[in-house]
Amino acid sequence: MSTTTRVAGHTSTSTSTGTRTGTKGTRSTRRTVGLVITGLVGAFLAVDSISHLLNVQTAQDWNEKYGAPEWFSLPLGISLGIALIVHLIPRTAVLGAVLITGYLGGAISVNLFLDDQPVFGSVFAFTMAVLVWGGLWLRDDRVRALYTL
Repeated sequence: MSTTTRVAGHTSTSTSTGTRTGTKGTRSTRRTVGLVITGLVGAFLAVDSISHLLNVQTAQDWNEKYGAPEWFSLPLGISLGIALIVHLIPRTAVLGAVLITGYLGGAISVNLFLDDQPVFGSVFAFTMAVLVWGGLWLRDDRVRALYTL
């Protein structure tokens, strides 16, 4: 016995052996693209977090240029690292995306306040936030159910 259900443009067929989605290929491709986007953004943010944790020369130069204390890089690296780990765990991915968005919003504010490449820095941080949510939207049916195009 099977029943067919159509919701939001997708067809789902339930059978006695389980549920089959009529757009399985599309779902699989969408999930793969979402995982790739999440992986690329995650790799970039991981490098950023690690560079703050290790207090590399670039971070030290920025702190010196703008008068931030020497220890300033450590909490930035810790907070971004925690947010990234939370985002990469499927069950807590939405919370992680919210935390990363907040972190990047702070980066936008600092770029605008310090007038240090305000357009490039702000657009880059905004684009990263969009990619965080875009990757999550593509790979997570629950998020897609909340935000439909």
